[in-house]
Amino acid sequence: MPSLKELHLRRIEAAIDIWSRVLRGEFESREQLVEYLEKLYQVNDIEPIRGKTKINIYDKELATVYLVGKYGLGLDDSEIAGYLNLFPVEYKAEKVIEQVLKGEPPRSVIEKEYGEVDENTVFRVLRLAMTAVLLGFMSEQEFIDLVEKFEEEFEEYRRKIQGFKRFYIAFRLAEEIAAGNIKNRIEKEAFKHALCLRLKAEKVAPPDWLVREIAIKVLGAPEYKVNDALRVSGIEAKLR
Repeated sequence: MPSLKELHLRRIEAAIDIWSRVLRGEFESREQLVEYLEKLYQVNDIEPIRGKTKINIYDKELATVYLVGKYGLGLDDSEIAGYLNLFPVEYKAEKVIEQVLKGEPPRSVIEKEYGEVDENTVFRVLRLAMTAVLLGFMSEQEFIDLVEKFEEEFEEYRRKIQGFKRFYIAFRLAEEIAAGNIKNRIEKEAFKHALCLRLKAEKVAPPDWLVREIAIKVLGAPEYKVNDALRVSGIEAKLR
C-alpha cells in the first residue's frame, strides 16, 4: 500500500521538473507556466488536486509547485522573490497564512497583501494551506485553526467555507482509502465523524460519491479498493 506521501509522489516529481525549468529562466509569464504544467500533467496522467470542479484548476495547482519549491527544495524567500511574476498569488497567500496564525485578523492581512479582499483571494489562501497539509508541509491543526479564523471573519463566505471544509474532509478520506488505512465503511464513518468534529463541520459531511471521485480519479486508487471501503457495488458505481 502506498503511504500518504507516496500518493503525491508523481505530483511532487512534476513540481521538481517545473522548478528546474523555472530556475533556468524558461518561463516569462505565469500563463506560460500554467500551460506547461497542464501539458506535463496530461502527458504523465496526473490529476490536479481537486474535487468535482475543474475551473482554473491548473492555475490553482501552482500552489503545489510553489510549496514543493519552498519546502521540498528548500528555496528561501530571497530566491522565491526572484520569481514573484510566476507565483504572486501563492507568495502572498503564504504571507497571509503566517500572519493570521500569529493572531492578525484575516481581512486586514489579505487587504494588505493583495490590495483587495474578495472571494478568490480568500479561497486561494485556504487552498494553499490545504495543499500544504496534503503534502506534509503544514500540520492539520494549523490548518483547522486557520479555517476557523477565516470562518469567524468572513461571514459573507460562511456557506462556501463550509463547502471547502467538505472538500478537505473528502480529500483526506480519499487519501486514507487510497493508502489502505481505511478498508471498510465502519472505519470510513469513524474517520469522517472525527474529522467533521475537529473542523466543526458535522452538517457538511462529504457524500461518498465525492470521496470516490477523488480517490479514483485524482489519487489513482484501484476502484475495487474504494468500493470496498465505501461499500459501493459495481452496479451502483456505474450508475453514479
